[in-house]
Amino acid sequence: MTLRRTAHNLLALLRKRRLERELEGEIEAHLELAERDALARGLSPEDARREARLRFGGVEQVKELHRERRSFVWLEALLRDLRYGLSSLARSPGFTASVVGVLALGIGANVAMFSIVDAVMLKPLPFAEPDRIVRVWEAPRPGVSNATSAANFLEWKRLATDFEALSAEQSISVALQNGGEPARLNGKAVTSEYFRVFGTQARLGRTFSAEEDQGTAARVIVLSHATWQNDFGADPDILTRRPMLDGEPYQVIGVLAPGAFDRDETKFWKPLAFTPVERESKSHWLMVYGRLREGAELTQVNGRMQAVYAATMEKASEEDRQGAIVVERLARLLVGDNLQRSISIAFGAVALVLLIACANVANLLLAKGAARSKELAVRSALGASRGRLVAQLLTETLVLCLLGGAAGVVLAWTLIRVATPALKEALPFTAEVTLDPRVLGFAGLVALAVALLTGTFPALQTSFGSLAQTLNRAARGSSGSHALVRRAIVIGEVGLSLVLVCGALLLLKSLLKLQQIETGIRVEHVITTSVDLPKSSYPTPEKAAQFYEAVAERLRSVPGVSRVGMTSHMPLQWIGNGEALQEPGERNLVRVRLKRVDPGYFQTLGIPLLAGRGITARDTASAPRVVVINEALAARLKDVSRVQEAVGRKVRVSMPPFGEPTMSMPEVEIAGVIRGERVGPPGMPDPAVVYVPLAQTPATHVKLIVLAQTDVAAAVTALREAVRGVDAKLPLGEVVTLEQVRERTLSGASRPAWLIGVFAVIAALLAGIGLYGVISHTVSQRRREIGIRMALGARSRDVLSQVLRNAVSLVCIGLGIGLLGALALTRVMKSLLYEVSPLDPLAFAASCLAMVLVGLLAGWLPAHRAAGVDPVTTLRDEG
Repeated sequence: MTLRRTAHNLLALLRKRRLERELEGEIEAHLELAERDALARGLSPEDARREARLRFGGVEQVKELHRERRSFVWLEALLRDLRYGLSSLARSPGFTASVVGVLALGIGANVAMFSIVDAVMLKPLPFAEPDRIVRVWEAPRPGVSNATSAANFLEWKRLATDFEALSAEQSISVALQNGGEPARLNGKAVTSEYFRVFGTQARLGRTFSAEEDQGTAARVIVLSHATWQNDFGADPDILTRRPMLDGEPYQVIGVLAPGAFDRDETKFWKPLAFTPVERESKSHWLMVYGRLREGAELTQVNGRMQAVYAATMEKASEEDRQGAIVVERLARLLVGDNLQRSISIAFGAVALVLLIACANVANLLLAKGAARSKELAVRSALGASRGRLVAQLLTETLVLCLLGGAAGVVLAWTLIRVATPALKEALPFTAEVTLDPRVLGFAGLVALAVALLTGTFPALQTSFGSLAQTLNRAARGSSGSHALVRRAIVIGEVGLSLVLVCGALLLLKSLLKLQQIETGIRVEHVITTSVDLPKSSYPTPEKAAQFYEAVAERLRSVPGVSRVGMTSHMPLQWIGNGEALQEPGERNLVRVRLKRVDPGYFQTLGIPLLAGRGITARDTASAPRVVVINEALAARLKDVSRVQEAVGRKVRVSMPPFGEPTMSMPEVEIAGVIRGERVGPPGMPDPAVVYVPLAQTPATHVKLIVLAQTDVAAAVTALREAVRGVDAKLPLGEVVTLEQVRERTLSGASRPAWLIGVFAVIAALLAGIGLYGVISHTVSQRRREIGIRMALGARSRDVLSQVLRNAVSLVCIGLGIGLLGALALTRVMKSLLYEVSPLDPLAFAASCLAMVLVGLLAGWLPAHRAAGVDPVTTLRDEG
């Protein structure tokens, strides 16, 4: 068909009434002329009219032929079916609302989850040529990744030839003074090629030049677009501003273009210039990112980097030379196996919910088809082809699915707005979860697929059997094979629901186990916050120690504050960058985590002492160096040095001096051993931890820990006033309770449990509704039979128990099928479970019991209705 013809046909659709009037006028004119000719030839008016019509042929056939020529017949039929479908659905508001509601639930959940899948796993990273962006790690041993030293990074830059750009970064936090209250601002110190690695351009000004990370770093910063808008009011003259960071003026040289960095915690970037000491240091404190040269293969790059590693480790110990360099694509690192597995399982769960929703809709359509069988049979008898009836029923289903899809998109939009803030910490910052055209396209495809899945079989049912059988069945009010199909659908729903309920109970049991984890510390009535000291105001360890001691003294004098402690790392959170402990005469190093604490730390958190003593006020900067170790390290020392008691041993521990990333290994004495406190997420063994006195190794970044007697809110106020009273220019970090820290630590493991649990409840509810529909329909179909049985002496409780047995039998068959699926699928969840077997018998038994209860509840109302049948009234009504 030519384009001109197509355009003409489309235009005809818009002028349909006019063309119809013209056609009828032309036919009438033609018939009138033919009739006049016949009259002129002497025929009577009746004969002339008859001859004119006989010579013309069938008027309706001519009209149909003309319509086929002038327009798209199939499109006209579709539009006609759509109008009929809409009017038909409007006449059944209860049915329409039920189907649209069920579909909105299933499609909405899938669309919302797909938006996460698409943002995290399908879309490329929002950077230029993202496949070329990699992260470069040191791997001291297989399976372990570590940060990098400045010396190694500079050697990689000198020797590696596979990178177009290579950049190091260090996370920092500063106090921003921007005219109002000081605020804490997270940023990064980066080498000059950082933005070249990510292919990010400045919207205003420029990014760093090569000279700005050489020698002493210039006091210049680059802002993210969001920071420019939120913290600086989108000031167009921002490049002339000199904001005060940690009490020092910085020049804003650029503002990044809007993009992924606006969703990152990083608000600004400053140049990272290594001091001469840092250039020689082997302390590991840098994250390294690179942009591969065009055409560079990752496997070959990894191979060549091993030669670079060997060159940088020529003078290292035998143990260190066993390590490697690992180059991994950034996209893979950001997503990670656990996140990918969690999202896949959640997506599978919503897909099951959609399948159950489809089953319910198919059930409803079958019931509606059975109710309309008489109408359809009459239309068939009047000449409507079965193909025409099937097309009309499919069109009605399509209308329902499109309405359900539209409602589902609205639901998905709501879910995304509600869930995105809660998921922010779990998702990579590069993921932007939105309802973009890709997601809307997915919603449209799902709606069409659901229409075909749920509408095809009920529509085809109308063409089964002969017309006489259909009319007879309609006359009897029997649905025939529909009943068997509907039972089979419900059995499938129960099976799918069991899989979800079983998975949810496994995750719930895992969550209960997590809640019972022994943290080893007191979390009730304990609040904590961070205070970072700028080196410009606190350049020496003595000044930093004076500040913290002054704050602690103020807090101790506040009524309602029981104890005050200080530490370099938040309790319950993972301590990064392992340090080393070495015993005299031993070549092998013990990898340890280092934590600076003051004398109040162990008492504030209630950590018991197992041997020796804790950190005391006598452990000052001028006193002999001591450390306290946890029981995990004490056990490890026995393995290494074969000593029976750790207390009193002299060891060397690597620890950075005040405010420097460099490392020294002074000799210290182990003064005591404490019971271990949990460090990091569950499922990971407690690492070896060394606690050093804060007075002997001062830090610029310290966490304040306050134990309130009862009123936590008053303690928070006291904490703010204490810091403000000592230095009003210092902003406090986030003030949180240790209970909140504990929840955050566990939230990564608990989130899938709640998500799958919600879907399982929805699935069980849908299965119950489907079962109720089938039992209720069966009861209505058997009303006459029940009336006869009761007239012959059957008791109400017999009828009640029979209907309930019918419901439970369907559930039991579904459970048999569902158990097979659950046995296979729960193994996939193994990595998400904590101290729970994927074949946990209690979870499986509870799931089956729950579904049986759902079946009994769904069958109770129809059974009660059946038991209340009045045989006299029923037999009279049924005739």
